[in-house]
Amino acid sequence: MTTDVFGTAALRAAVLEAWRASPARLREDANTEEDHARGYYRDRVLVELAQNAADAATRAGVGGRLLLRLGTADDGTAVLVAANTGAPLDEAGVASLASLRASAKRDAGTGTVGRFGVGFAAVRAVSDEVTVASTTGAVRFSLADTLQVLEETAAQEAAQGRGTLADEVRRRDGSLPALRLPWPAEGRPPSGYDTAVVVVLRDEVVRDEVRSLLEAVDDVLLLALPGLVEVLVDVEGDAPRRIADVHDRWDVLTAEGEVPLALVADRPVEQRAARSWRVTWALPRGGDAQAAWRGGSLPVPHVVHAPTPTDEPCSLPALLVATLPLDPSRRHVAPGPLTDEVLAHAARAYAELVGRVAASGQDATALVPTGLAAGEVDAVLREQVLEALVRTPMLVPASPQDGLVPPLRATTVRDLTDGPAAAALGAVVSGLVRVPPSGAAAVRALGVEERTLAEVVDELPTGGDVDWPALYDALDVAAQDATAREGLASLPVPLVDGRVVRGPRGVVLLDDDVTALAPRTLEALREWGLRVVDPAAARPLLTRLGAQRMDAAGLLAHPGLRAAVLGQADDDDLEHADDVTAAVLDVVRAAGTVPPDAAGWLGLLTLDAADGEPAPAHGLVLPGGPAARLLDDRVLAPVAVDVVERWGRDVLAAVGVRDDLVVTTVPDVVAGVVPDDDGDDGASLAAASLDGWAQYVDDLADVLDVGAYCGDVPAVADLDAVDDGRWPELLVHLAGTPALRAALVTRVRGEGATATGPSYTAWWLRTRAGLPLPEVFALPGAPGLPAALVPPLPDVLVGLDAEVLRALGGVGSLADLPATRWPAVLERLGPVGTSVPLDVAGQVWRAWAAGAGPDEPPAVVVALTAPGVAHVVEDAVVADDSRWWQRAGADDVPVVPVPAAAASDGDAPGRVADLLDLPLASSQADEDVAGEGEPEDVPDALVALLPDAPTVWWRHDELRVGGAPVGWWVLGAGADAQVHAVHVAGLAAGLAWATGRWGARGAVEALLTDPDDGDAALDLVMG
Repeated sequence: MTTDVFGTAALRAAVLEAWRASPARLREDANTEEDHARGYYRDRVLVELAQNAADAATRAGVGGRLLLRLGTADDGTAVLVAANTGAPLDEAGVASLASLRASAKRDAGTGTVGRFGVGFAAVRAVSDEVTVASTTGAVRFSLADTLQVLEETAAQEAAQGRGTLADEVRRRDGSLPALRLPWPAEGRPPSGYDTAVVVVLRDEVVRDEVRSLLEAVDDVLLLALPGLVEVLVDVEGDAPRRIADVHDRWDVLTAEGEVPLALVADRPVEQRAARSWRVTWALPRGGDAQAAWRGGSLPVPHVVHAPTPTDEPCSLPALLVATLPLDPSRRHVAPGPLTDEVLAHAARAYAELVGRVAASGQDATALVPTGLAAGEVDAVLREQVLEALVRTPMLVPASPQDGLVPPLRATTVRDLTDGPAAAALGAVVSGLVRVPPSGAAAVRALGVEERTLAEVVDELPTGGDVDWPALYDALDVAAQDATAREGLASLPVPLVDGRVVRGPRGVVLLDDDVTALAPRTLEALREWGLRVVDPAAARPLLTRLGAQRMDAAGLLAHPGLRAAVLGQADDDDLEHADDVTAAVLDVVRAAGTVPPDAAGWLGLLTLDAADGEPAPAHGLVLPGGPAARLLDDRVLAPVAVDVVERWGRDVLAAVGVRDDLVVTTVPDVVAGVVPDDDGDDGASLAAASLDGWAQYVDDLADVLDVGAYCGDVPAVADLDAVDDGRWPELLVHLAGTPALRAALVTRVRGEGATATGPSYTAWWLRTRAGLPLPEVFALPGAPGLPAALVPPLPDVLVGLDAEVLRALGGVGSLADLPATRWPAVLERLGPVGTSVPLDVAGQVWRAWAAGAGPDEPPAVVVALTAPGVAHVVEDAVVADDSRWWQRAGADDVPVVPVPAAAASDGDAPGRVADLLDLPLASSQADEDVAGEGEPEDVPDALVALLPDAPTVWWRHDELRVGGAPVGWWVLGAGADAQVHAVHVAGLAAGLAWATGRWGARGAVEALLTDPDDGDAALDLVMG
């Protein structure tokens, strides 16, 4: 007989008596057990058994070990065994197990988990037969035994005439409160354990469900139930699985304390004494494990544990176990002040955990809640967590020398959250933090102040100990981006004079070739407006942001130097003027060469002449040079010897002191437009140094039209200072020096214009030098240029080459004659009526036929006044072809012949007529042939040689065309032409003209006279 060590008989008697007295009580107990077993705890049997095991270990003050074993009994039924160490079963415990709402842990103290006395009811979800065996004894709960005793009790009531209980049992249809009636049992827990719950599983479906629950047991169970230190899962057919040492895999932080009494006033009576609170946060150790947790790939429910899992979601990336008050289902947190208090403690504990993670060197921003809350409890918790985190040192400072920064005092720079640029700024900006790209949402959630790079740069200090080179080098990478460059616009820049200015734009970085400048020169540069960067801070970043990197040549292009030089003339302080001169010469010496656009104003630099008087550089010459030999020293004085000794000839020549004649380039020349006399731009300064420039550009306009853009025009300067006795030598020097020669021989071309104008140098030599140069002259050895038309080479130009002579007015033929020179040539022929030799006239006519001629119709022309006679006339007509030459002088109208017009170029007469503004002869007289003439045959021998010649011609004793006598005439052309003639020579001319063989008319005449003339025949065939 089994000993009833726990007094179960008394418990059963009390319950049965209550049911007999009130069958409704049976119904109530049955419904409650069914709610707990099949509703609230349907999937929590393992968790509830583990919770009881943890409480038993806590009460005994030992580390709890739990065995969860799934196997098969001898009768083939599936059995779940949950064995644990800790306080064994006692009478109070049995009474608690048999009571749905009266926990035996009421006075167990802190650390226990069970509070309602209902967790054991979870076994009813999987079993109808449960035994609890402990080292102190065993009890069992059985649905079958409960049904049997109820049926017996109901039968007794029926015998007594009462059937109320029997009716209730019948209506329940087997759904009875099995856990209300404990029975004494036999059994011992497995070796090494103090208590075991043996659950006979209801069927195979339940077995599969329990097996799944066992497979899901993991670290979270130990984390949620700190009373347990080990869980051994032993499933039949699988290798045993031991879960322990969770602190090796999880970073755990626990906080606990006691809440004020007022916060539990609204809780159930039995919970009011439980004023202690406990919060545990657990975070997987290692970045990969944490990422897996956040990504949901770890099989851990993201819910609040209290301490067993609830249905309240938790979006924070850590496991939360807290003593939150729950509703009777133990699945939801009960709202109220106690919940708020515990959540506040949980938020502070979470912030402490985040701070600890950050201190270990891990990225703490991954632990900041972002996005939307997953539920009401989660929303409250996240809000309080963020409030706690803003005061927690957790953000990595941009400067490695600083400690972790709380978000409340942190600042980030937009688009510059990490890297060397952030680190460099962190050294000078308090609270600047580095944030990885993945942490952008986190810092926004924490309310971290986000500032633009421009705002941060605007507040950078301009004083103090700042490592500018390191800062610039770090920011240089960021400056690759255009937006970042805009943000760095006000970056402080230290200058060589100790000042710090804002903004690299406008400051100057000196190249190495300038660092050797004298200190006084550097000081002068500053006085002239150059903000020179301290060489120690010179970095590529500054040029990328607009700083101007300058070598010595670049300094010469700076407006500050030009202004200083131009201001010397207005400065009465001679000592200051000397300082300007010394500084500029120092820069020129460092540069080695002078930019072309600086040559004009550098020539105004004040230097001492040999007589001690100050003079502009371009008004002085270097002793012993070509300039000193060729130029009049009364105009350009020698420079002082000590100046030459100090600075050297090259430096002085670079600033304009004349060692040789120099070429001054006037930029952007426009024909007819003269630069301002008092301007300080390059064009004005260059033009002002050239004698007669205004007249020259006006003359250019006559050739190229007003407003024609000519670009940069080189010009030899100081021609007005040439010694009168040195002109022949100077001309040879100009021709033999490449730069001077180019400025002489290169003609000026206007944009869009076909004509070209003379160079300034050639123009000046021809118009202002006083040299005996005619308008045009013949080049040596030029054929076909009689002196009557073009004078010979002047003596002063003897020895110069043809290119130079052409620039000065020489021509090799009338076809080379510039249009502007034709009036002078025609004037040389004499006044109207002057007889002109035919060889001279022929030169003129051939030039006009070739397209040469005046640019405007001339006042006089050379024309035939009779056949074979030429004169200078005012009016004439242009022969359409060689037929009209015979009408020269007819009706007193001179004729301008056009050589070769009939032979090859039928357009030539029209061009000559347009050139001279004269009518064609055909427009002034008709071609009517007077008289019929006698037709005769053209000799067969001639027709054979001229296949396109007509076979018939007309003989006239006297031939007139348009009333004027002629020797021959042709109407038409080719084989159909009508050739009229009065003699053999006329016939030959007519046949030659009709067949387009005008040049062969002599051969035709010879064949007409002697058909057997072989030489004439050959000339005709070959011609």
